[in-house]
Amino acid sequence: MQGWIPNLERKLEIAAETAHPDFRCFFSAEPINGAPQAKIVPESILQTCIKISNEPPSDMRSNMRRAFAAFNQEMCSRPSTAAKQTAFKSILFGLCFYHSLLLGRKKFGTGIGSGAGSGLGFCRGYSFNMGDLTTCGDVLFNYLEANQAVPWDDLRYMFGEVFYGGHITDDMDRRCCITYLQVLIKPEIMPQGDAPPSLELAPGFKAPVPTDYASMKEYIEAALPAESPIMYGMHTNAELSLLTSQGETLFRTVIEVTGGGGASGASGGSSEAAVRTALEDYMARLPEPLNMVEIEARVKDKTPYVVVALQEAARMNTLLTEMRQSMEELLLGLGGSLNMSDKMEKLATGIATNTVPALWMAQVSTRYQEVFTLTLWYMDILKRYDQLNNWTAGSITTPNSVWLPGLFNPKAFLTAVMQTYARQHKLPLDVMKFRTDVTTKSVEQITEAAPVGCYIHGLCLEGARWDKEDGVLKESLPNQLHPALPVLQVVPVTIDEYSLQGYYSCPVYTNMQRANVYSPIVSNFTMKTDEPSHKWVLASVAVLLQDELA
Repeated sequence: MQGWIPNLERKLEIAAETAHPDFRCFFSAEPINGAPQAKIVPESILQTCIKISNEPPSDMRSNMRRAFAAFNQEMCSRPSTAAKQTAFKSILFGLCFYHSLLLGRKKFGTGIGSGAGSGLGFCRGYSFNMGDLTTCGDVLFNYLEANQAVPWDDLRYMFGEVFYGGHITDDMDRRCCITYLQVLIKPEIMPQGDAPPSLELAPGFKAPVPTDYASMKEYIEAALPAESPIMYGMHTNAELSLLTSQGETLFRTVIEVTGGGGASGASGGSSEAAVRTALEDYMARLPEPLNMVEIEARVKDKTPYVVVALQEAARMNTLLTEMRQSMEELLLGLGGSLNMSDKMEKLATGIATNTVPALWMAQVSTRYQEVFTLTLWYMDILKRYDQLNNWTAGSITTPNSVWLPGLFNPKAFLTAVMQTYARQHKLPLDVMKFRTDVTTKSVEQITEAAPVGCYIHGLCLEGARWDKEDGVLKESLPNQLHPALPVLQVVPVTIDEYSLQGYYSCPVYTNMQRANVYSPIVSNFTMKTDEPSHKWVLASVAVLLQDELA
């Protein structure tokens, strides 16, 4: 598409001069999956065209009105018996509420480049539409007519796995959508004898008595509570995350539009002078690459931990070499000794706007988008270097507690924990899993290696907090978006010993953009809980390696 659009732009320029006065060209487009803010359409087309956007509303009330309006009294009277009509109307209302939840949840973020910049709502963006809802309504009618009793499991499967689930590509998003159905589409949504439905679709919003279509439509207007994250099963802090991300996106866009000119104000000189000053500071702090020949010469046994250390050191050296070379070239370019190339211009722009240059980011990972500013990112790289420098010193002994966010490939280290245990006990790797136990210690209190597995630190929670006294997940405290976790112990176990009874399977992501197309899930940790797991699933509770709000 990027190669074809410039040709279209030229054809439109010719048409503007030679075409019939009534000639009009219509475009329909949707954002690229995973990169909706990609700058592909030329500015000239955007400036000259009339732009119309059609998006579903983001609030629950508007979505419920729109969803329920897709049906009518005639459809509610289609089932053959009074009992089936009651079931149809009750489940249909729950289905409309489910549809509205999925659409409204998007505003809390759908991964990278979505505007909100967070994956708290969904990890990826999905095009749920009215066709999904009406088709599910037809399926509901057919299943009720074909069965004497309501087939709850079959309905949940068809709604969550086939129709709405057909859009979903991320496992955690699928888990969230199925969990919504498990708490909404169940017998309690129907009247029990003469008693009204006992199910609360949301806090303070009970399922309506299925009388007739008009009264149920009025119930939406009269009984639906005010919009809040609690409606979606999330903590009120989700609203803060949303507003923070929107504010960051706004200011980032302003910086991009202005070309980062404001960055020069701090130095009092030109933008070029500010870039040169920052460049010299970065070069002065950049360490020398690790001596891989010397490190490998000290290796006596290539254990899984040693292999991880060598791989991390090699990747660190590649990054340091690229950073030093590119900064030296830019310094020569600013001094007039070299012509400014496109690569140099992008590096200078990154330094001027305090954003991580794509050239450097590519050496860290091509799998996720950096959310740190350049200043924080540079400090993070230096901290990573210090950990690797200490790790590869002497006999290459694994630290007592590993700073997991400081690894280029944290998944490889978690695998090494299982490999080490499997070798010691002569077990095949494919029967191994691991459990994570949250300790009560800080990293300063760790004075020796873990008796089994390994200690890790530097992680934080999003969507919940860890209660040290009770040793379980608890609801977040107000205004605490990313509370830090104590040291965790990764304990390798066999599949037979692994159980999620009393635990929440908590996804681990690199940053708050979560598992978008660039960044797969790192792992799943077991977090002890005394509440049903669905509470934490709907609240989007996850462990993050990077705390960009710190």
